Amino acid sequence: MIIGIDVREGARVERAGKGEYVYQVVSELVQHSEHRFVLFSDRDVPKQWQKDNVRTVIFKTPSFIWQFLVFLQLEFIRPVDTYFSTTSLIIPALVRSTPVVTTLFDFVSFLFPSRHQQKAVVLEKMWMKLAIRYSQHLLSISEHTKKDAIKLFKVSPDKITTTYLAASFVQEQESITINKENVILFIGTLEPRKNIVKLVEAFNKLKTEGIHASLLLVGKWGWQSDTIKQAIEQSPFKQDIQVLGYVRAAQKQSLYKQSAVLAFPSIYEGFGLPPLEAMAMGVPVVTSNISSLPEVVGDAAVLVDPNSTEEIYSAVKKILTDKSFTEQLVAKGYIQAQKFNWQKTADATLGVLLGKN
Repeated sequence: MIIGIDVREGARVERAGKGEYVYQVVSELVQHSEHRFVLFSDRDVPKQWQKDNVRTVIFKTPSFIWQFLVFLQLEFIRPVDTYFSTTSLIIPALVRSTPVVTTLFDFVSFLFPSRHQQKAVVLEKMWMKLAIRYSQHLLSISEHTKKDAIKLFKVSPDKITTTYLAASFVQEQESITINKENVILFIGTLEPRKNIVKLVEAFNKLKTEGIHASLLLVGKWGWQSDTIKQAIEQSPFKQDIQVLGYVRAAQKQSLYKQSAVLAFPSIYEGFGLPPLEAMAMGVPVVTSNISSLPEVVGDAAVLVDPNSTEEIYSAVKKILTDKSFTEQLVAKGYIQAQKFNWQKTADATLGVLLGKN
């Protein structure tokens, strides 16, 4: 079979959650030499994808033009037997001549529009319904995302297959020095949905009690980040709050190793990779008791109401002060993280692409 894939996000050097998903799944898929792959990109693709059974189609154009050019290819030239739309809703909404499989990540635009970038809200509300209707099959990155799709768009459960994400770290390691003790780590885009203001409030309460700790926020500044900046600036302990910005993949392991706890009190996640990565690295996790996060962490993390500063504070405090409890949590975390791997994700994905779902 000839399988076309939108690999744009996975071909980026700096990859967020969606990009990591594309990179890992494509890296596994192209190993199947019995199939041919056409990788559609807007930039050069990683060397490990360049194989005898792989052809690349690269349009180095703005996104809208790229979408139009790929649409023309699929609708009229039909160079592939099936197309895997990893991050675009426009193409599956428009294409009729080529079967399309589309990945669903989350429904923030529909459930929490005020906490999401307005441009993304407009585009997703414009294209999501059509993409879901005309896709031959859908992949969801969690059972929670699948349930949201069924509830919001009345999709048949048989049309959606859940393919989980997994923790992964690059072979090349690069150290990064934090020079702080009892590091409370957050990783993710610094935006309202990630609930960082509540985390800062919980941190303030910890410090007021005299607990020795520091808060490390890792990630790019997102939209409407002024409230986060204001919360940090107004904290009486702002000297113990550090915003590190984007961290390269090679630095991730070093970062986790120097952290005492991952605090991830997000309001909504389609999956939530940082908690899984933290557990794989032996870092105890505090995360939200809503959306997909309980599904990801199981009983291997402390679950809290993300709207409760008190619960976030209490959970982090227990991990920082109760060594026996923390050791039990770490042991459970290792076991939980092993339940997820990219090979299983890619195998399930290939099965869907081949029509075996």
